[in-house]
Amino acid sequence: MTRSPGLSALTRRRFATPRSAALVIIALTAFAAFVIAAAPRALVGVVRAEVAHQVSDMPAISRDLSASLIGSPALGPANDPEVTGGWDEGAENVFGAVGRLLADNRASLEPALAPLVGEAQFAAYAQDLRVDPENLPPQAPISIVQLFAEPAMQSSVELVDGAWPRPWSGTGPVEIVLSDAAAATMQWPIGEVRSAPPSTRVTSVEDWLEGAVEIQLVGTVGAIDPEADRWAHLPTSLTATVFDDGNRRPTATSVAWVHPESWAQIVPALRAELQAWYPVDGGAALGAEPVELLSALRAATSTSVPVDETGQLRVRFQSEIVDVLSTALSRANSASAILAVAAVGPLAVSVSLVVLAAALMIRRRRADLSLMSARGAPLGRLRRLLFGEGLILGIPAAILAAVVAIAVTPNDAGPVPTLLAVAVGVVPGVALAFTLRPALLERGRADLDAPVRSKAVRIVEAVVLLLAAVAVVQLFLRGIGSATDGIDPLVVAAPLLATVAVALIVVRLHPIPIAAALRVARRGRGVVGLVGAARNLRDSAAGTTAVLAMLVAVAIAVFSSLVLATVDRGAVVAAQRDVGGDIRLAGPYFDDDMIDSMRAVEGVDDAVGVLRGDYVTVAGPGGRESVQVTVSDVDTLAAVQRGMVGALPAGLITPGSDPVQIVQSSVLAADLGEGQTTFVTSPVDVVGTLDRVLGVTGSEKFVLMDRADYAALTGFGFFPRTVMIDIASGADAAAIADELGDLVGSAHSTRILEESTAEIQASPAVSALRFVLLSALAVAVALSVVALLLVAGVSRDARSRVIALLRSMGLDRARSRGVVAWEFVPLGVTALVGGVALGAVLPLLVVTSIDLRPFTGGGGQPSIAVDPALSGTLIAVVVVALALAVVGGVASARTTSMATVLRTEED
Repeated sequence: MTRSPGLSALTRRRFATPRSAALVIIALTAFAAFVIAAAPRALVGVVRAEVAHQVSDMPAISRDLSASLIGSPALGPANDPEVTGGWDEGAENVFGAVGRLLADNRASLEPALAPLVGEAQFAAYAQDLRVDPENLPPQAPISIVQLFAEPAMQSSVELVDGAWPRPWSGTGPVEIVLSDAAAATMQWPIGEVRSAPPSTRVTSVEDWLEGAVEIQLVGTVGAIDPEADRWAHLPTSLTATVFDDGNRRPTATSVAWVHPESWAQIVPALRAELQAWYPVDGGAALGAEPVELLSALRAATSTSVPVDETGQLRVRFQSEIVDVLSTALSRANSASAILAVAAVGPLAVSVSLVVLAAALMIRRRRADLSLMSARGAPLGRLRRLLFGEGLILGIPAAILAAVVAIAVTPNDAGPVPTLLAVAVGVVPGVALAFTLRPALLERGRADLDAPVRSKAVRIVEAVVLLLAAVAVVQLFLRGIGSATDGIDPLVVAAPLLATVAVALIVVRLHPIPIAAALRVARRGRGVVGLVGAARNLRDSAAGTTAVLAMLVAVAIAVFSSLVLATVDRGAVVAAQRDVGGDIRLAGPYFDDDMIDSMRAVEGVDDAVGVLRGDYVTVAGPGGRESVQVTVSDVDTLAAVQRGMVGALPAGLITPGSDPVQIVQSSVLAADLGEGQTTFVTSPVDVVGTLDRVLGVTGSEKFVLMDRADYAALTGFGFFPRTVMIDIASGADAAAIADELGDLVGSAHSTRILEESTAEIQASPAVSALRFVLLSALAVAVALSVVALLLVAGVSRDARSRVIALLRSMGLDRARSRGVVAWEFVPLGVTALVGGVALGAVLPLLVVTSIDLRPFTGGGGQPSIAVDPALSGTLIAVVVVALALAVVGGVASARTTSMATVLRTEED
């Protein structure tokens, strides 16, 4: 008696049947595992790269932890040699106590921040003293000095000429040194003694009587390292700042170094100010954990630090790196959330296609499985064998993909993503095991009757629809989440559930037009429409997965185009908020002649100066506020900023009106309320509100008014330090900016709208967003092609049977292709309609739940922007790709020979 093959032998024999389905399972499992393992690690890299992009170019004055104190802390020794190491002689007995308290504060910083922060540096200023010679030359400026002391002067500057200052003995002039540039500007020769006038209001201290302040210049110094960051904190140290408004003699202001022991005797007589800072290493910040660093910085800037032994005199350190890090994290986390929304669709399709490929394998092995069942193999044992085969296919692929993901993404995101990626390897086994159903082991015709959904399937679909509705509603009720707290699971779950829900709805609606077409075909004479529609209704086992795949491809095309257009529009808005014109110049005082000269530059259409004026009192029904005035030629400002989002509307303010018309900030208007408003003591008419004046930084509480009205109410002149330029269409902004810079001559800064926009769009977060959205689109299209090919494979037997029987009755080859086309074309049309609808819904969920303000420079949440060219291009690409896939599916849907089919039917 011949022993029949065992179950293991049969399993080995049919392991690679069909080979194409096994390869698809391996490829899709590896893809899903790679994405799950690599995406979180890559997103960590995006966050770090965004932080690096934002922090790398920060100037020291913005990056360092700095603080200022009006007043002088108690002076005294440190009692700690480590604190005063490297100080000048005599400084430890004067500034030692302050140095020790600042050192103690540095020691208390959180571990994430401490390695980035250097030792404290500080300097003490006295009030301004006007010190002119007895005979002031006609071309000489008025000289104003601030007596200045720091503990380590001689380690920062070197003597150029003369001598170092000696401690003041209490009588005679106080010895100082100036920078050589400041001495030259003030025309102050070494050895000359100058006196401050009595209006200096110096309190008498010993021999200083009634303002008789005598100061002698004994030397000039120069910086050892003029490029050192410390000089950004001491702006009047190396040169004298000259103010010249054209109406009077220029004024030159500079610090004047004194010996630390002199400072101890002088400070009781003068108002003083302490400037302190901790240098922050920007390079080290790039390698730190951004979230922990931000938390540590917030802690360091939220508490005050004592600078005297009593603890009553305190300062609070600030750093713009807090805002920069917050913006970088917000932008990166918002981008990560959008990317997660874009990724869940292809991942869901990948898993669905694994299930579809498993169904193809089961159908190809139906005869063998039926034979094994007929010989006594129970269903559970068959499922266990299939489960083991699925593990052999999936686990190695998942492990290899996870290893590759770790190798190509160096940033660590914890063990969870890797474990989930390996767990994906179980999916093929589960799919193979549970795709095998008892009905498949019985001989029968699955395509003779309309499919009947089981009660369990209807329950699952209802649960999915309910969960999708709850998740979407919850997103709308919750509103925009914080962009600094990482990815909210609900933000990912809601779009995924919405995608599956729309796919289910589309699949259930899919038969309706086909049934209508079948009714029409029954009244006609053609066989193609009749048979094609009937087969599509009766054998749609693979329809759900195919529709889901193609629907996701179309949806991602729409979603990507809308999100990219919104982010690009946000970059333009953010640049407009920052620059305020095509070009912005900031620096010295710009008079009307200078602004007129700017207008005369070729390519410049107009120019307008903007002044951040004094703080004034504005009162309304809701109270009284001290706010800063922003002043400009409002008609010209509106013209320069026309077309920009949030710009001053033309004609909103009428200069010279009675009462004077002003615009309030939205925050100020909310605080003061509606009703009678006064500016200082004059009633004014509030004609509108603005969130901010484009191109102007400062307090969120401000008023905007015309320059003529400002002069009439305050008597102050108009000397703006910011000019906004409107250039002609097509003009070279960079060349015009260079010419304007040459015209200004003195130190200034320039911002160009085009460059600012490009800088924002070059952000790593935005670049990653663009790359991943387009990659997700390409992957979704590829998955759609795979889905159509799998559909062709799954339905091959039923299709072959029908086509062979029809060919035996005289159907030609061309019309048989038409019957096959009925299997694919309706799927593509349904997916196109449902994908467009889903693609329009997903951006609404993004705008509702994800904070996009980091992409627009603040302000309100941006609305969805539509770029017709981008949207049309992406959708056209997907439609063409799906059309080619449908054609390929029809061409690849080969049937077995007519003789084979007829012989099988006879058996």
